[in-house]
Amino acid sequence: MQHKPHDVSRWLRHAGTWRAHARWIFPDKALDTLETAIRESEREHRCEIRLVIEAAMPLAAVWHGQSCRQRAVQLFHHLGVTHTGERTGILLYINIADHDIELIADKGVNALVADRKWDGVVAQMSAGFRDERYVQSVLDALNTLRGIARESLPAHAGAAPDNALTDRPLMI
Repeated sequence: MQHKPHDVSRWLRHAGTWRAHARWIFPDKALDTLETAIRESEREHRCEIRLVIEAAMPLAAVWHGQSCRQRAVQLFHHLGVTHTGERTGILLYINIADHDIELIADKGVNALVADRKWDGVVAQMSAGFRDERYVQSVLDALNTLRGIARESLPAHAGAAPDNALTDRPLMI
């Protein structure tokens, strides 16, 4: 979704969404569960999954109209998701203030997976979020990603997974 610059209501929404909101939705125990799900998933395929949960974007970025998609792409590069050996990084980005979910996949994955599959993962999560099933919706999406990744880029037999990125969800 494209946002216009100087959108005061959006800016106020981001200013009023604190990290505590995200922590309430995703407490430490939930982050532990999500981390375990990512770690177990990555044993079965060659993708690197990075989960980022952001309460609110930097206010200057919101004021200048940065979209959640643009923010996700920025984080994709900043967090090194592009630096996996086979270019198989996947960023799953959740923005609490904008009620937005973005999935960014690197070239090595996108060459093998149709966009509609990514859209399905986001739609699945969005439906769960509307029902306020936040943690379960992310777990379900991670499980769907696991199946897509296992089918498209299965782990090499007998090889230890190349865990280039942390499996711990990032709360910002």
